Amino acid sequence: MHAQLKANAAIIKLVGIFEAKYSEALRNRFFKKNYEIEILTDDTKSKLKDQYYPEFRDLLFLGQEKSSADVLQLKPNGGITFKKKVGQKETEISIDFSHVELFLFPNGLHFFSIQLSPKQLELAHLSDVMYCARSFDTEVNNKGVFQSWVSWIEDHFLDGIQISSKDQKRIHVDEFSGSKFKLFSVIDIPEKENNLNVATREKLLYDLGTVSMIGSAGGDSYNSPSQEYFELLMKDKIAVFNNYTILPLFDTFTVLGEGVITSQYANSNQGMILTWTQSYFRIYLYNIFIKYNLFRYNLEMGDDSVKVRDEFESFLNTYNLSHISYNFLPNLIFHQHRKGLQIDDELVKFQERINRISQAIQEEAQKRSNLLLTVVGAMTSLSGLQPVFDYLETGRKSIGFGYLSYYPLLLILIFILAIPVLGFLFPEKKKQLLKKWKQRKA
Repeated sequence: MHAQLKANAAIIKLVGIFEAKYSEALRNRFFKKNYEIEILTDDTKSKLKDQYYPEFRDLLFLGQEKSSADVLQLKPNGGITFKKKVGQKETEISIDFSHVELFLFPNGLHFFSIQLSPKQLELAHLSDVMYCARSFDTEVNNKGVFQSWVSWIEDHFLDGIQISSKDQKRIHVDEFSGSKFKLFSVIDIPEKENNLNVATREKLLYDLGTVSMIGSAGGDSYNSPSQEYFELLMKDKIAVFNNYTILPLFDTFTVLGEGVITSQYANSNQGMILTWTQSYFRIYLYNIFIKYNLFRYNLEMGDDSVKVRDEFESFLNTYNLSHISYNFLPNLIFHQHRKGLQIDDELVKFQERINRISQAIQEEAQKRSNLLLTVVGAMTSLSGLQPVFDYLETGRKSIGFGYLSYYPLLLILIFILAIPVLGFLFPEKKKQLLKKWKQRKA
């Protein structure tokens, strides 16, 4: 019924991650691809100062601290054509690109966002764009060349940096990124003109937020949600003002209403768009940054638990902010989206895991120390070290070796015997070295 409802305006941004060592060389690599450093106006900086805490401001806007992200921007030309396949039916969906942003973080886990410009504004078309854009495997056609959407992004926007494993080549970030991009969408619809009430808005919000066919919520098709499931998802909605509702889910963040990014006053439109694409989007991005780092630390915990534990504690001390703004709405968006991502629940579980690992490491270290002290005690219980030298000399003379051949050989033998002892005393380092050795041989 509402599939052909035409929106007044729409913002669709997809978000993905990639890994690369943070360095000046990485920045220069993107500068060569026509990316530029984001430059904020004095007016924007002033507004940010009045709205956000210094830690959050520096992290994602100003870039003044060592922990801050570098924000690079690109204005691409042209667009792409998605090939949507549902069963045997195939549809082509063309979109343009508005701009691309890179957020380069010092810990090497970086983010990119691509803002799409749909060529049609009917809700069914916007839903199709979102459906195609979020999947790694969507086939795209660029001037007659067909490839997967994720490969196209790697080639054209990431300078060849891979984010998805191919041809049995393991890409580390692919181990925890999943096979779908995240979506940040703001859709402005003519509610009053079409006599849409809040209940209808929320059904459409469900459809768009879950990237379902328009009309699924409230319908009776095979993919329509049960009333219980619908209510469960809508529990986390943000509804502060009468004219729009926000649905922050795990994979999507969707805003739907009237007058969200359009106004009868022409001078207001750009400011409203910037509020969502720049200010509120970065609240969303910050939470995604925390979530993906939790994924990464969980994955790496088995490799070197001591190192990961220390890095994680440092990460939390630097980035885990409890509040970000002096104003009510940014903090509400921050906390509700964080809740939808289950960040605090995962932090608690991960901290418990770290505590258990730390306790086990401490107990193992204590056992090894006790054993070593026993051995040392047994050795020192001999009446001084002189008998040891006497035994060594007796052995040297009995085999007829000279000093220069006997003692270097003895040191080599002690070194060889020390290797398993060191492996026993430092099992984490042993595990790490063995892993590096296997990777080198592979």
